[in-house]
Amino acid sequence: MNTSFRRSALLLALLLQFAIGACARAQDRPSGTPTPSGEAPLKLLFSRGQDLFDTWGTLHIGVSPVRLIREVEAPEFAVISAFPMADGRWEVFGQQFQSLGRGRATHEETNAWKILRSTTRDGIAFEKPEVVVEEAAGPWTQHAVVAYNPEAKEYLLLKLKMDSYGFAYTAYFSNNGKSWTAHPGNPLFYEGDAMSLFWSPVLKRFVVVSKSLQPHRKRLRDHGGATRALGDDTLRDRRVLMIRSSPDGRHWEPSVSLPDVWDRHGQKAAHPPGYLTVPDSDDPPDLEFYSGNGFWYHDRAYMMVLNYAASPLTASKHAPHLDNEWWTSPDGLRWERPARGVNALEVFPQIPRLETPPLMMDGKIIFPRGQMLLGLPEDRISYVGSRANAEFSTRSFVMPDADLLLNASVPSGERLFAKDQAYVMAAIQEPSGVVVPGFEAEKCVVRDQDRKDITLRWGDASPRSLAGRTVRIRFSLRSANVYAVTSGIGDSR
Repeated sequence: MNTSFRRSALLLALLLQFAIGACARAQDRPSGTPTPSGEAPLKLLFSRGQDLFDTWGTLHIGVSPVRLIREVEAPEFAVISAFPMADGRWEVFGQQFQSLGRGRATHEETNAWKILRSTTRDGIAFEKPEVVVEEAAGPWTQHAVVAYNPEAKEYLLLKLKMDSYGFAYTAYFSNNGKSWTAHPGNPLFYEGDAMSLFWSPVLKRFVVVSKSLQPHRKRLRDHGGATRALGDDTLRDRRVLMIRSSPDGRHWEPSVSLPDVWDRHGQKAAHPPGYLTVPDSDDPPDLEFYSGNGFWYHDRAYMMVLNYAASPLTASKHAPHLDNEWWTSPDGLRWERPARGVNALEVFPQIPRLETPPLMMDGKIIFPRGQMLLGLPEDRISYVGSRANAEFSTRSFVMPDADLLLNASVPSGERLFAKDQAYVMAAIQEPSGVVVPGFEAEKCVVRDQDRKDITLRWGDASPRSLAGRTVRIRFSLRSANVYAVTSGIGDSR
């Protein structure tokens, strides 16, 4: 993937200051931010090759599509962000948006909006919503996102407003989620009309992912004007991603804007290519990144990217979107694509994309969307799987004084016919790879299970006896998917 030398330099400096894997300190509001190493329950996820050690055989990283969980009565607002609270509820921010039509002279839309704050225990019923932000009607768009900075104990709201230069990223701040103040330096910058926002506890920075535009010689032209400012009428802007970060939501890197998108002032200019995340040589030549819905999940970031390609069936017009794709990142800036071409949203194209971070409740990852609850089982966004016999080891970790729970499907969903041949075996090893006596793989065999809480057992030997020791798990598998390993209270089976 095309990445920026400048972004790499910034990232290197940040990683020298904040070691990868360090988590933000716990805060009273909202709860659920990662706690310092050693205090949080064990959770090992698998979304990239760096999660797998000493591999043998042919392993692959897979992803699960987001599916329809159930239909519900639509709330009085559209959910835009949510944060876990100490009492088990989720703090929810939503938006009410009303279109007031277009002006006769300017043809610009005039819209009214409000941000509401509420709480929920199930993602369906929302308790006592109250208006916390409201602005005068104007050329606002529907786009709105909220994230929380646990270092400063401060919320950031980004809202888009159109002017003659493009989409103005407008910021508001709050220390309690109820009283908000517009940033005196608004707008922060100009960029495309799709965005997502989250806090990276690794970088200790906000990360905003925006749709951007890049001059590109398209084989098939779709909507959008020629790039006359660059002297080539055959070029059309293609949609790519711009990824910025900020320690406080006020000062962003890179600080450049996408100026004068419509070239109304003759000032149109392209971002330096190194700032942009663009398709690479392994992609179809007409692929574009339409938007990215990024969010933090445990110790990494995931992002659902909406892909696009122009079509000769809709010449000079907006073509249908192509599909969605899961990406993953250790920090929110460097992204990998472990499952290219695998559609990540099962209800597509009825719902073309996700635009909000999820809630985690009742063992599910939930994305409220109007009259629908979309989602997937907890910790099952990505997995490591194998068709034939294969092996890998996890990273080393300190054994907790708790059961080890395996989140796996044996056989995997795409190989249900392989029930008689599917298995997962687990051994506990020293970091050097030497098996701890009593915890050999043949003593822990999992078959015909599809759950998030399969208790790993080694006969009469309990992993609790190893509490405090640094170990790793060696997995062998066939026709199975391993999603996660966690610690907790095991089942009775």
